[in-house]
Amino acid sequence: MNKNNRKTLSKKKKIVIISSIVMLAAIAVFLIFFLRGRDSLLTAVPAVTIETPDRKSASDREPFSLELQLSALGDEVYPAASFSISFDSSKLEFLGIEEGNVMITDAQSAFGYQLPEWSVNIERSNEVGQINLMYLDMTGGKYAFTKDALEENGNILLHLMFRLRGSAKSGDIYELSFDDAVFAASDEESSLASAKDALKTNNGRIVIGG
Repeated sequence: MNKNNRKTLSKKKKIVIISSIVMLAAIAVFLIFFLRGRDSLLTAVPAVTIETPDRKSASDREPFSLELQLSALGDEVYPAASFSISFDSSKLEFLGIEEGNVMITDAQSAFGYQLPEWSVNIERSNEVGQINLMYLDMTGGKYAFTKDALEENGNILLHLMFRLRGSAKSGDIYELSFDDAVFAASDEESSLASAKDALKTNNGRIVIGG
């Protein structure tokens, strides 16, 4: 084998080796990002979100609703839940709530589940500009929230009903902000609470157009 042939073979070997190294590096990077993404999904923190609706007209006086959405729950049973949501009561009138589709357990029901009954003081909410929602299972667990009752997606805890007040004007943006959010477990350490970053909250807003 002459010198030129040996050089050609040597170059080919180098190309193969370099290509193999590049390919292995690419695979390693892919695996790192894939595993990180998988771990992120596995450890995702449950979240409650106030829907941001389509732009509203300042002259619109019809009632409208915003969904209070839930992304997930932990492995515990949660016999109590509460949410405190601030809003501008000089611009918005809180009308009450309508039921969503997230169920609670009910061993006595033929289906095993029922809708929760939330408590809220509408008049007080408008007086102070804060909606305090609460659900409490007095049995401590027979009628509780659990992840087994959730759908894969589209979980709506309830609908918040509002109407624009006469003071609403074009260009305004009204924030709906969580002050507190909790899904309480029997063991306080297992509770999901926004105060300890075990429950994420995503605020909503109402944008006023022409």
